[in-house]
Amino acid sequence: MAVRAGARNEDVNKESTDRIKEHLKNNTFSRVYLFYGEETFLIDYFVNEIKKQVLGENDEGLNLSVFENKTDIEVLIDACDTFPLFADKKLVIVKNSGLFSAKGQKKTEAAGEEDGQEEEEAKQEQSTVTGSRAQEALSEYIPNIPVTTCLIFIENSVDKRLKVFKQVSVYGTVLEFKRNKPEYLVHWVIANMKKQLGRNITAEAAEYLVAVSDPDMYALRNEMFKLSAYTGDRKDITLEDVKQLAIPTIKSVIFDLLDAVAQRNGKKAIVILDDILSLKEPEQKIFAMLSKQAGELMKMKLLLESGASQADINRYFSGRHPYVIKKLTEQARRTSVKYLQDLLRCLMETEESYKKGLIGPRLAFEILFERLNAL
Repeated sequence: MAVRAGARNEDVNKESTDRIKEHLKNNTFSRVYLFYGEETFLIDYFVNEIKKQVLGENDEGLNLSVFENKTDIEVLIDACDTFPLFADKKLVIVKNSGLFSAKGQKKTEAAGEEDGQEEEEAKQEQSTVTGSRAQEALSEYIPNIPVTTCLIFIENSVDKRLKVFKQVSVYGTVLEFKRNKPEYLVHWVIANMKKQLGRNITAEAAEYLVAVSDPDMYALRNEMFKLSAYTGDRKDITLEDVKQLAIPTIKSVIFDLLDAVAQRNGKKAIVILDDILSLKEPEQKIFAMLSKQAGELMKMKLLLESGASQADINRYFSGRHPYVIKKLTEQARRTSVKYLQDLLRCLMETEESYKKGLIGPRLAFEILFERLNAL
């Protein structure tokens, strides 16, 4: 589960987690919930906690109804109206019903043109979409859900203009779970490796794991289990452990490739290049990412040369993963402005030759690395 976070690793889902934790703590549940958002790990966790608390040990019995995808609204209402058997409540779970999507529906108030995410969300809250007949029937039913029923909707996305969404907001609880920021995920990995698996992972290793993994908690949890199994009885997990076990991605390997290039180590660069090509990544994408990363490295070098503080650097690279900033700083300190200028020129010339079909992709990289070695 999510851990308590400080200012630097703020939990973007804190408001939602605090609300549902309060319901679980007091055993006082809304008659209707709407869970939505990208972080399915947290959604599944809290829905399961409600399920365990509402149904107790008999969590697969007659007091549980589950609907998936398009759902007949009359059948759903009948399930909600059915009284629980030998229990205080029954649980009705509806997954990906589409009842909170307004595709093709007529607006009762125009939402206006999109002028940024925050402004668009505000417009959505001010306007209303009546929706389909099923959505309208559900809107009318929500205030009348029996107190003996706990109805849970789980959706990938929602339209806040819908009347049915606003009905849930008034008569129930709406909870959005977003993908957390890297800083928080690093904190979460360190805490849960200790709490759940009894392992100590270094901050550097956790940063690397978050940087090279998909930014969702299910993916990170799977990597944590793999690391625990890989290290056996050893309690401490290092950066090398993560590098040995983590599935290589172009994001992770491109740093190693640039390291080898900056060190003028052509042989190592070729080995890393083969690793990247084994990922079936398009050669053009590799060129583009290497050029982009080299450009970022030049920017970092110029900032360091100008005496920029770490705070200035963080602001300039706002939104970049802390591990990325750390690696760029280390690489920039080891290289000169002249070498980086030559690197960018060689990359541009080699990529142009490749695009014109004068040389093949792997040969293009080999020539590039040879040229860099000679600088």
